[in-house]
Amino acid sequence: MQSFSNKTPGQTGLAAPAAETGMDEKLQLESWLPYRLFRISVRIADVLNAFYGPRFGFSRSAWRTMAIIANRPGVSAKEICQAGGLDQFSVSRAIKQLVELGYAQRQNGRTDRRYAAIELSKSGWAAFTEISDLARRLDQELTGAVSQEELAMLDSILTKLDNASAGIMARGWRGGAREKSEPDGQKTGD
Repeated sequence: MQSFSNKTPGQTGLAAPAAETGMDEKLQLESWLPYRLFRISVRIADVLNAFYGPRFGFSRSAWRTMAIIANRPGVSAKEICQAGGLDQFSVSRAIKQLVELGYAQRQNGRTDRRYAAIELSKSGWAAFTEISDLARRLDQELTGAVSQEELAMLDSILTKLDNASAGIMARGWRGGAREKSEPDGQKTGD
């Protein structure tokens, strides 16, 4: 696990406009918001994984799957994919791992044998509770770095960013690759 920051004190993380720097505008990974959010997320996930991996013997995808099942007992694999941002293969492997380790149970649908409702077993609930306790402590330590007002503002901002990212995802990369244009074909923002 790396614990470093690419920012110097007083640096906002936002790149100066190209006109101010005289440089061509290019992506600065360290100041790109998705990458900054990713780094924070990965650092905490790595710490949590260092606990549950050796202790319970399952993967990061299995932990995310377990957390979804705990919050939605009887959920299907398809629903886990949608809720967790995981692909079908990862969810299938995670469910298989949780079932084989005794942390989850799969109940086939009565009318459709392809559908399976997944629930945590007694040992699954015990593992989830233990991991959740650590996850909450990590969350408290992380959010303790900012004031309550900043945290409320961050929550509002993250909600807006989540909604914006859903729109970007719906449009796909082609939607983000085009510059905004006026109806007559002229670029906007010039």
